[in-house]
Amino acid sequence: MSASDTIRWSQHDFPEPEGSITCTFRANADGRILAVNSEGSAPQLVCGIERGALRVQAVTPHAPVDLDIEDTAGVSDGAAHTLALTFGEFGARVYLDGAQCFSSTANLCPTALGTAADGTQASGAIAAGDAAVNVSDLQLHAQPLTSEQILAATPTPQPDINFAAAQLAPRDVRRVRELHGGTIYAHFRVRGPRQYGTILAASVNDKEVLAVSIDDTGITMTAADGSYDPTVYHANGVWDDGRWHDLTIRSARGAIDIYVDGWHELHQAGQIFFGDWPDITAIHIGENTDGVRLMGEVRNGGIFTTALTDGKIRKLSSAPALTTTALFDKGFHGSASYRIPSLIRTPHDVVIAGADQRVAIANDAPNHINFVIRRSLDGGSTWLDMQTVIDNPGDGIDGASAIDSCLVCDEQTGRVIVLIDRFAGGIGLPNNKPGVGVDERGRLRLYDASGAHYLLNEDGSVVHEDGTPTDYLVDEHGDVTRNGEPAGNIYLKEGVDPHESVLMERTSYVVEVHSDDDGATWSAPRNLNHMIKEEWMHFLGVSPGNGIQLQAGAHRGRLLIPFYFTGASLKHYAGGALISDDGGKTWRRGATINEGRVINGVEVDPKNIWDDDATTHESVLTERADGTVVCFFRNQNRSGRVGVALSHDGGETWDDMYFDEQIPDIFCQPNAVTCAPGSDVTVFANASQMLPYRGNGVLRLSLDGGRTWAAHRCVNPYHYVYQCMRMLPNGNLGLLWERETAGLYFTELPLSIFGIPQIG
Repeated sequence: MSASDTIRWSQHDFPEPEGSITCTFRANADGRILAVNSEGSAPQLVCGIERGALRVQAVTPHAPVDLDIEDTAGVSDGAAHTLALTFGEFGARVYLDGAQCFSSTANLCPTALGTAADGTQASGAIAAGDAAVNVSDLQLHAQPLTSEQILAATPTPQPDINFAAAQLAPRDVRRVRELHGGTIYAHFRVRGPRQYGTILAASVNDKEVLAVSIDDTGITMTAADGSYDPTVYHANGVWDDGRWHDLTIRSARGAIDIYVDGWHELHQAGQIFFGDWPDITAIHIGENTDGVRLMGEVRNGGIFTTALTDGKIRKLSSAPALTTTALFDKGFHGSASYRIPSLIRTPHDVVIAGADQRVAIANDAPNHINFVIRRSLDGGSTWLDMQTVIDNPGDGIDGASAIDSCLVCDEQTGRVIVLIDRFAGGIGLPNNKPGVGVDERGRLRLYDASGAHYLLNEDGSVVHEDGTPTDYLVDEHGDVTRNGEPAGNIYLKEGVDPHESVLMERTSYVVEVHSDDDGATWSAPRNLNHMIKEEWMHFLGVSPGNGIQLQAGAHRGRLLIPFYFTGASLKHYAGGALISDDGGKTWRRGATINEGRVINGVEVDPKNIWDDDATTHESVLTERADGTVVCFFRNQNRSGRVGVALSHDGGETWDDMYFDEQIPDIFCQPNAVTCAPGSDVTVFANASQMLPYRGNGVLRLSLDGGRTWAAHRCVNPYHYVYQCMRMLPNGNLGLLWERETAGLYFTELPLSIFGIPQIG
């Protein structure tokens, strides 16, 4: 199809509000790929390239949609790419070169975007391509194609130069030494453990300038760098197992990316390729420049003159198709942003996903933030619409907030419990005052402009501190009346409401809500500060994600929720476990991980931490088969590694503490899950690299309760921040993860992705 061709579509093409549009495109600059309109309307769906990356924009009956798919940067490279858009009840999914690259809660099917002006069946046109983009093979499908179908229909990339001998022909050497970016691909194996050698090497007059090798620690690329020491790129892993593997090395975007078997293994700044040595005289395959052979073989491979996309790399290596569904994203139910995933599975196999609904802006508190959920009754395949569990008053940064939910389920009773931080309007972690904010019974302490103090009873009546009644009444939403007249809202920022009378204290709170019907209905929020907080604490909150119920030992049935707090310094934290032995009715605070430890010559006092090396921030808990509780925690220790602490008394105290050399920490929330009760099979997840944004979401598999890590998989090599995991009824792993400010996305992953034969 030539540039700017137009085809017609009608209700016949999309008889239901679902379907797919697929095409192939080539672009050398920004431009339009597709523009879809209904009869007589302006384009309602436009898919194009902006700043070298895909962008999808649409006008829906509810709100405009703008999907800035910046992770696809590089598609205007002149190479052929495949595009697929699928639509249905799940919303929309976008695929580039056979792999899903984005999703949306909005259904962008043409028939869902508008109807004909006269009320007849919808119809319209699709304008394909423009002066900068050539589009071909445009097809309409009445059904939403699956990820597997899209991958199967995607052509396998073919190298521009194939490996056909132990050395490239001189003509091919001349071609590649002009390339400053591109892709190297090799299908190889070694004969077994501790077999090693060179997969590819390049030389200038017999002097080796580039070498790609394998040993029992992984894949290493070494590049000569003039008068400086060689630059070394190393991907840790075990691929000396005698099996065939695909190695892909991409040079693009100022970095080297190494993939093995289609899975991303390394991203390292410092782009380098054959063109860095314009006088290359030889390129060797399966041997070094002295002719010493690999202890195995390179069966086939080649060099691509363009940087392959992630989809093409996955197709090249026959990596499995993955499907991601947007559960909460910007514009959904009119909200500017959603963040902070939490996830739980009930004894009745209902899956509940929680999120911060950041209504006006994407910021943390102070901000207007509600707690919302979506539920799946079929193990994560489909999801019901959003429910608001905690609805806060106010607007923007002046609004009240419920932020950072942590879910846990009592398997004996089926009760789903949520602990979540709560702030009044204009208050957040950076500016909250020390204090508990409630009395010993959990009644909110209120104050007025004169400095007088009050208590809020459970029935909504307000009394003076000595118990004498007042004329104030407060309803379940915090709205205050005095003698029947409006008198403000206790949750609002000071000075916002002209009727302001009494307000809650300006500190942090932890509240609890629960459901006894798998999340269909919820209790009113209940304050817990009198059980868990001290007057000297500024902030005390829960670590977002999930808690656990202990399965072994003397504390079987105990509920644990991770927490952290600040004392004198608002930038340094101590954390541990909140403990309930009565199904969530009451909670108490266990010892903190760092208290009493000597760090940098100073004994840690949680009230007065001033050393980044001594902090423990957001954390997650798991339980080993022997009953040991493992805490993985975010920190700012100079090690740059995730912290680990062990408890042998059910979370009361913490013994060993160390920093895991295998897990990078970029000061971002971690998550982990035990794959079955009484099992040591554990999956850990975190954003593991600054790109310079937070990203490179990696899952790590342990077969021994987190002592060591047997395998890892990168589920998104680009934008990735917080996450939460649960095992699904079918034995797969459910991962709810976020692109910061863009939304929360659910991906189902079989444990077989880790490549461990006895798992999955």
